[in-house]
Amino acid sequence: MKQAPRMTSIQKLNSNFSLVQDLIDTDAGKSAATVWGRTSEFWEGIFSERSNFPSMVDFLAFRRADFGYGMADERQGALAREEEHARRTSEIFRQTIDPNRITGLDESPLGAPFVFENFGALRSAAFWTNATTALRISDLIQHHHPAPARALNVLEIGAGWGCVSYLLYQLLDIASYAIIDLPENLFLSTNYVAATQGIRLVPLKMVEPKIDSIAPGSLAFGLPGCLPVLGQKYDVVINSFSLQEMDLATVEGYFSWIAGILAPGGIFLSFNSHGKAGVSKPSDYPLSGFQINELNMFRAFPTGLLNTIPYEMVLSAAPGHTEFDGKTLDVLGCLIQFGLGENLKDICASFVAGGISQDTQLALNDLRGFFSSSYSDRAKALSLQAEQTLPAITSYLRAMNAFAVDEMGAAKIAFLQAIQLGLGGFAKLRACAHIAVIDRRNELNQWDEDFDALFAYPELKRMLEASDSGPFKLQFEKIVSVNLGS
Repeated sequence: MKQAPRMTSIQKLNSNFSLVQDLIDTDAGKSAATVWGRTSEFWEGIFSERSNFPSMVDFLAFRRADFGYGMADERQGALAREEEHARRTSEIFRQTIDPNRITGLDESPLGAPFVFENFGALRSAAFWTNATTALRISDLIQHHHPAPARALNVLEIGAGWGCVSYLLYQLLDIASYAIIDLPENLFLSTNYVAATQGIRLVPLKMVEPKIDSIAPGSLAFGLPGCLPVLGQKYDVVINSFSLQEMDLATVEGYFSWIAGILAPGGIFLSFNSHGKAGVSKPSDYPLSGFQINELNMFRAFPTGLLNTIPYEMVLSAAPGHTEFDGKTLDVLGCLIQFGLGENLKDICASFVAGGISQDTQLALNDLRGFFSSSYSDRAKALSLQAEQTLPAITSYLRAMNAFAVDEMGAAKIAFLQAIQLGLGGFAKLRACAHIAVIDRRNELNQWDEDFDALFAYPELKRMLEASDSGPFKLQFEKIVSVNLGS
């Protein structure tokens, strides 16, 4: 643990509010006209459905209102439901991170969060979510940065309401931190981190001369349009779940800029997926000029049964690296959407190292064809090569393809076969859930792991009670409709 939080005073909070609001008032219109500052349709919808820009009085209890909607801090409507939500969230995330590591981190009382005791500590549901992300960031930095123990300059693009930033101050030795975000979110995150850390704010205004260095102990903040002004080189750049919600031109603009601001040995951590906004498939991320150092499914189990599943990529600048294997990246990223992270770990590691075996590569080439809106094309993609090389994955895909067209007998046989062949993690849970729907049972008879999935995912419990196959079918059609082709 590197740095204990230092809560600010009301007087300083009021001063910070004015400083942040002044930057927003000055630069919001200009920033929105830049390629980085466009508000996507996704975020326009979120902002229109929630309250924004709380007063200072409201900010002191902002986590009891709807200001965190769209950023993993949605209100549940009643205290009992808040408590159940916290229990469910802790049950999900203990599958990814040792609970003792999560409860070893502190949570600020700022915002008046709803906290409940789980695993011996009072924490909110959103804390469990964000602590899991922050700990993963810390672990990846320890593994991939050449000097993780020294003071780091960190930049976060899209910091939500600031919880991950707050937690990273407890996990890392931070020289300076910078937050870039849209006005509505920047207002929350900047004020939250500044207040909980008691650090000096540095506004990044679009009209200023280029800033080549941020003073240690400072929190720099700016709207996306300020990027040309920011000349500081960064050891770590982070984006969690917001590139996937941007227009493609905005994503391309960010990647181009990030490639130029990474310090020697610096890394870019991207936790994102595709199919939500401008990025339709994994290879749409403009990875020319980057080296992929790690690729995996992010988190062992997602926050919702039917959620889009992000994949984590650890990237470093590689100016001479102009080509990457987009076709293999596509099939791996799409397979992750079916929860296959555990079964793909070794393959993803080989992909990053450039050493996928010939048989595995041929199987993956065939499975590209599974991501098609055509049932016959999907069936054809489940080739003998794929069956022999990736038996558990292929059986699982065969089962879902049958399930999608109501061939329930064949689907159940293939799901059971996939489990017997070693299907693991979230994919195994999904297979067990499909079998329960087929059998019209309210229990997961095939599920034998230490994870109370019916409690963690109430939507699954409702699906089983209604014997409702519809949500799984709709999700399947969305995942395969990316149409990767052969």
